[in-house]
Order: sequence, then C-alpha cells, then structure tokens
Amino acid sequence: MLLTALLATVSALDHLTPIQREILATPSPPSAEYRFSFDLPAGPQFTEAEKETQRELGQGVMPMVMKAFESGAEGVRIPPGDYRFGQERWQGAKVIYPLGFENLQRDAAHPFVIDATGATFWFDLDDKQMPPGHRCVGFRNCRNIVLRGAIIDRGTRGCIEGRITRIDREGNRFEIQPSPGVVVPTSYKGADEQRLFPFKSDGRFCVPLYDMQAGVRKLRYKDITPSEGGCYWVNMLEPQLMERLHDANWERAYGDLGVVRVGDGLSCLYTGAGAIVLDDSANITLHGVSVYVAKGGPSESGGDGAHLWKDCYFGPRPGTSQWKGADGFLCRSTRYGCVMDNVTIRHTADDLQNFHGIWGKVKSVSGKQVTLETNGALLPTLRNARPGDRLRFIHRKNGTLLGEAKLISHHDYQLTLDQDATPFAEAQAEWLDHECAGWVVQNCRWEDNFQRLLIMSGPGLVRGCTFTRMGSNISLNTGMGLVGGIPSDITITDNTFIDVSSRPHQPAIVAHAHNAQGGFGIPPIERLIITGNTITRSGGPAMNLIGIQDSRIENNVIDSPVRATLLARPNDETDRQAILLRHSTRVTVKGNTLIDPENHTQPDATSNSRVLGLDATKEITLDGNKLPDAPARAKPKKK
Repeated sequence: MLLTALLATVSALDHLTPIQREILATPSPPSAEYRFSFDLPAGPQFTEAEKETQRELGQGVMPMVMKAFESGAEGVRIPPGDYRFGQERWQGAKVIYPLGFENLQRDAAHPFVIDATGATFWFDLDDKQMPPGHRCVGFRNCRNIVLRGAIIDRGTRGCIEGRITRIDREGNRFEIQPSPGVVVPTSYKGADEQRLFPFKSDGRFCVPLYDMQAGVRKLRYKDITPSEGGCYWVNMLEPQLMERLHDANWERAYGDLGVVRVGDGLSCLYTGAGAIVLDDSANITLHGVSVYVAKGGPSESGGDGAHLWKDCYFGPRPGTSQWKGADGFLCRSTRYGCVMDNVTIRHTADDLQNFHGIWGKVKSVSGKQVTLETNGALLPTLRNARPGDRLRFIHRKNGTLLGEAKLISHHDYQLTLDQDATPFAEAQAEWLDHECAGWVVQNCRWEDNFQRLLIMSGPGLVRGCTFTRMGSNISLNTGMGLVGGIPSDITITDNTFIDVSSRPHQPAIVAHAHNAQGGFGIPPIERLIITGNTITRSGGPAMNLIGIQDSRIENNVIDSPVRATLLARPNDETDRQAILLRHSTRVTVKGNTLIDPENHTQPDATSNSRVLGLDATKEITLDGNKLPDAPARAKPKKK
C-alpha cells in the first residue's frame, strides 16, 4: 500500500528539476485564518491618475523581463507595487495575453526566476458576460521558468454578490444589497453558467444546496433587476431553490448550513477568465502566487508538463467583503503531471481540479494507419506527440480492451502505428503519455468549494489535504466521451473530509468505471488505494466504488454517514453502509472505523457489517475474512 503511494510520488518527482525540488522542500508559511464579513473593506481603490501610473509601469514589465532573460541572467526582480494591464486580444485563432511569456526556454541547470514578490498585476477586463472568458497571464512554449510572489487581480469585480435583504417566496426572487465595488449589469444570456452560490453571513458555502445544481441545474438565475434603495432583485429561473429553503426535513438534516436567510449572501456568476494559463510548456513553477480574479482559473494544457504549484492561493482577496475569487484547476494532456503542494483554493464556481487526457475517436484504419476524427481538443496532444508514445485502444461502445500500440509517426489526425491497426476499427484511442501521469496533490487546503476533484487519469496521489464544505466529491471516472482516460493507480491517503458531498445519497469519494453504454466495470479502475482518511458527514455512504479491481480500502475513519439522507429524505430508500462496493473484484477492506452515534447505518446482507455494503461483487475480503460473492442489489428508489 505505502509502496504504491511512494511510486505515484516518485513518478511525479522524477521529472522535477533541481530548482523545483529545492522549492518543494522549502517549509511552507503557516496558513492565515480566513474571515469573511460584508462589513470588511471592498478592496484596493485607485484614482484614474493612479491607474494611469500603473499602466505605465505595466508597459515596462515585459521589456524588463526580456532584457534580463536575453542577457543570460539568472532572473529578474520586479519591484513591489501595482502594475496594470489591458485585456487579451486575438490574432486569428491565437490569443495574445495582456501579460504573456512565449518561447522563454532555459535548461534545467539554468532556470530563469521572475521574482514579483510584493507586486500586484491588475487586469482591466471588461464585464461582458461569459462565454467566452478573458485571459490574464500566459506561458506558451516555455521551459524552466519560475514566477514567484505575484498577486493577480482584475480591475472590476466581474461578478454580482451581496447581502440578502428580502426573500420573496411568491415572486421566486431574492433582494440583495450589492457589496461595495459591485456593478450590476443590465443584460443576461441565460446560459448554464448563469448560476448563483448561496453562502452564510460568515462566508461558509451552503454546501447542501449544491443538490440544486448537480444534474438538474436549478441554481440558475434569470436576471437581476433594480429594487429600491440601491438594492436589486435576483430573479430565479426555476422555483426549486426557494422551495428547498422552506423544506422542514431539509432544515432538520442540515441546520442553518442548508438554507439561506435574510442577512446571508448570494454570489452570482457573470464573467470568467483564464488567470494563469500554461500551454505546451514544461517545468514551470508558480511559487507563492495568489490569484483573486473572479472565476479566474489556472490551467495546464499540452507540453511535457511537470509543473510545480507551491504555496499558492486561489480565492477571494483576504481582508475584504469579496466572496467570489479565483477558481479551480484544469490539467489536461500534459506528458507528466503537476505537483501541487500547500495550495489553498476557496469559493470555486466549478471543479476544484481536473486531471485527464483527450480520447481520440477512430474514424478509419488501413494497414498500420489509423485516422482519428477531427477534434480541436486533441491538438495539444498531437502537437506534442512523438515516436514511441503509447496508445491504448478500447472499444468505443462496450469498453473492452482491443490492444496497445506505439506511435511511429503522425501527420495531423493520421497516425502510423508499430503494428496492424485492423483490430482498432471500432475503437477510441487513449494517449497514455498525454494524461498528466504521476500528478501529486498534497498538503492542500480546499474550503467552501462548489464542485468536484475530477480524476480521469493516473497514476496520481492525493495526500494530507483538508476538504471542507465541498458541493461534490473526489470523483474517479473513466469518462468514455471526449475527455478522460482510465484513472488506475490512484492513492488517496491521510486526508480530512468535512461536509463533503453532504447532499442526500452522495459519497465523499466516488469511483465509477463504466463503458459508453452504461455498463459497470468495463474498463475497470484498478489498484485504487484509499487509506488513513477521516470522512465526516457525507450525505450518503462515505464511499461509493463502482467497477474497481485489485484495490485496498484500509484504516479510514468514517463519522456519521447517511444521516443527512435519512433526515432530509425520510421516504427515500437508501444504502445504509459506510462503504459501498459495486461490480468490483478482488478488493481488500480492513481496519476501517465507523462512528455512528445515532445508529443510522445497518448491516449488509452479505458482509453482515455496517461498514461494508456489497452489490454484485466477487473476491472481497473484510478484516481478513473472505466474503461470499454478493448478488446485485435493487436500485434504491428516490421520492
């Protein structure tokens, strides 16, 4: 078990450079305690004259960097202060970043350090509603660059949020007093991204209300219109949220965290941005960087990867009345996964993190040649593909493994393999060397976030992190559509989960191995290790693991699972064990501790244990005892 975790770590660390290893070993500063209040200041305010001075300083940043880089210097020091930039522009299909680093490449022994400690980079982004989103800082085709200490923010808030002053149940609307600095727009597109986030007056996300979003998207607002006295009405598109706030069973299950009242807050999405974008790059290090841009997420795409995020912060600006800040990560199609160490993410509007590649759908085969369907999302993979890359071919419908091959050459979407491609005519191709392999997430602090940590490729390691009030869960999925891979060789160890996926029936950790037709366990998720975690108040069972093989679930502490489901949905049938295994084979379960003071769990018919529920499983061992193979359960009915 520990060996597998170590191997996942080594896989990532093997590709870090000496300076990245040195930075990773640096002790992290203590985490500052976060405090929210509507009565805190709005954030830095500047006169037009001050902004103009900041723009002049901003124009000098790239010349300063390029002069030092081209001279062969070890780095450049950007003096503390405020620097202001415009917004992105486009040359055809190519985005030009307002602060963009392109083709800056050093070898591993001679990295280039951009030390911006004490500097804030402001971006004057317009407030046009997404999609599309804006861009701030970009690295394109760069290698062995360190960005240290920068703060990244935008000139306007870019979202609408404030304190609830009235709730009009009949009118299906909330009146808010906008927070200082918020500008309320007058036009609305009505797309799925037009959603809101309810939170308590102390800043805690009303995490059970994520139940209104997942799969049903009932947190969408229609528009925001003037009320009186400087207040505005947030008009809901559908009535389900308002109805849930008046559901007595719901409030009994979740208390004040499950509802919003007058005095609490709403944050409404409007704009978005790619705050830090790493494209086709390798060994980029972000050290002590903070991002406050509303829905401004970091991303990695293409290239060798092996990026390091150390002591970074993504969220609202501390010490202000701002609730929405930066967003979560997207990591896709890099050769080597990133390392995230001591990264704080707070108040996301989307996924916390994604790790995945892009499937290639086979269009035709001839001899040793495979032609893939045209797909722009594959371009980062194709740009960085090279001879010897491994491809795994899986039947696009039933999920069976058809074989593996190596790439000899390619031109656009036409691949030449090292073997006959005839067996792959009905396949989709998994690019095994372009799925962020070996990623590590450790010692991170993620609080009051909207959605999931989505894992669709491995190996990978989640270790020593704290997840508090998270709408969704850690989700492993084979994703047999556009994005994905097979998330085998994943280790989840020594983490703390508090109120994670606390909505009815939902687990804090879910694995879902499936094919395109919905069949379970084909292809399987293999060698999953979940050990040493503490999981408190998941909505349903703490874990729901479907289609895993040759895996271990050991020494976890599970406190008060399924309670919320039984109280919030008393008429629903529900699974009542702490851990569920479904359509799984050869799994060892041992040493797990269940804390159930209100006696909500029940023994499983096959395992005779409240800890472990079984559904269509084979070769399962519980605390040293081999269990009988379990029949398929009837699916619980929800009312």
